Amino acid sequence: MIEINHLTKKFDQFTAVDDLSFTVSEGEVLGFLGPNGAGKSTTMKVITGFLAPTSGSVKIDGYDITTSPIEAKSLIGYLPEGAPSYGDMTTLDFLRFIAEVRGYRGDDIQKRVDHVVREVDLAAVLHQTIDTLSKGFKRRVGLAQAIMHDPKV
Repeated sequence: MIEINHLTKKFDQFTAVDDLSFTVSEGEVLGFLGPNGAGKSTTMKVITGFLAPTSGSVKIDGYDITTSPIEAKSLIGYLPEGAPSYGDMTTLDFLRFIAEVRGYRGDDIQKRVDHVVREVDLAAVLHQTIDTLSKGFKRRVGLAQAIMHDPKV
């Protein structure tokens, strides 16, 4: 499902990720542990296509993140630590917006929104603006947007 082969990411002369290789099979769970500056966040940014690798490859279900980014990214649900959101929007409006961005139309928008609201238990805050939510609920809204399109990864 995820194949990382000889991944290296450099920033000028600084090597953030050095010749990393691993595979994550379907259904497998993997965590990155390490001290600050070990390359965990950089690795995730390369895997998700936010940064280009200096060398090596990243494949998501066979799609190379560099040569087939649309196909690869469509399979990923990702919630970075500092996930952007629209604080002046209500939770419901934001999730509807994300559903539209993800290509849902008509009745399917509300079906997907209803599904993720149940999955992450957001019913109590649907009509509140995101800026007024607790940190925990903001993370749930972020998680809801990350799983809106039912990603494989």
